[in-house]
Amino acid sequence: MLIGFFSALIGCLLTGVQALLIYIQGEGVCFNEGCRIVDSLTLVDPLYFNLAGFIFFLIVATGFSQARKGSNLWLRFTSLLLLAGLAAEAVLLAFQILISQVLCSYCLIILSLIVLANLFLGLKQMFKGLVIFSAVLIVSFSLDYHGGLVKPEPLDQGTMARYQPEKFNKRFYLFVSSSCSHCQSLLSSLEQNPNCAVDFNPVDTYGAFSFPGAEPVAGYQPKINLTFLKKMGVSEVPVLFDQQGTTMTLIRGEQAIKSFIDQQCRPALPQIGLQSSEQLSSNYPLPIPVEEDGCSIEQDCEETEGQSSQYLQ
Repeated sequence: MLIGFFSALIGCLLTGVQALLIYIQGEGVCFNEGCRIVDSLTLVDPLYFNLAGFIFFLIVATGFSQARKGSNLWLRFTSLLLLAGLAAEAVLLAFQILISQVLCSYCLIILSLIVLANLFLGLKQMFKGLVIFSAVLIVSFSLDYHGGLVKPEPLDQGTMARYQPEKFNKRFYLFVSSSCSHCQSLLSSLEQNPNCAVDFNPVDTYGAFSFPGAEPVAGYQPKINLTFLKKMGVSEVPVLFDQQGTTMTLIRGEQAIKSFIDQQCRPALPQIGLQSSEQLSSNYPLPIPVEEDGCSIEQDCEETEGQSSQYLQ
């Protein structure tokens, strides 16, 4: 029971320091990139998550302390609270595996402390915890969290800036990152094709963004764009999203997007003989995929050598 008490104290220290760092500097200690990704996909602010964790471990530590003094009521309450903690951690672990598809090392440390605290309450407590933890995981893995139609309407809330010429026949969503060199190159080439409307949807926060004729949109939420791409199974930017009626198209990679936009948004050409500009555009092929033509949405992209593109429909 003494080891369980110290496990709870360590949990108090970790969650308390993390909450303080988030409050002071807006970001806590992140042991790997998975922490930032998981935080970006939650509806509750990480500050409140850590405050809840601090209170949880504080109550557990108090319970262990009172139980060592002979309080059977505190022992029962602490046992129940630790079982609830295991159930909650099972949900979070399933979320990391199925939704974010990346593990948060900080979250795993918290899970380990809760498991350790349960372990030193005896074999009966550990057996109950194992049953509850397994049941939650089994149910979570039996559900299809990626099912259903992906609706593009919420993407408007993730739009950072909107370019809309006076006359246009198509509108696209362009997913970019402030640290992606491929994205910056693509934005430069977009200025040469002014005939399509484009909504710029970043997966992170831009310090400054400029595009000729684009109007900034206040209050955009990058995590909406990050969530959308992950639901679509996409892990790199730039990505162009096009919806025409019930047909959705994703174009991935700098060169493929440039070619697609050149087809769809190039200025109208005069007819040459029997072949119209529309026919010329439809005959313009997308490039053959090669390597590294995008940046991971989970880390910064610094190199521009090599190129890869994918066209999905």
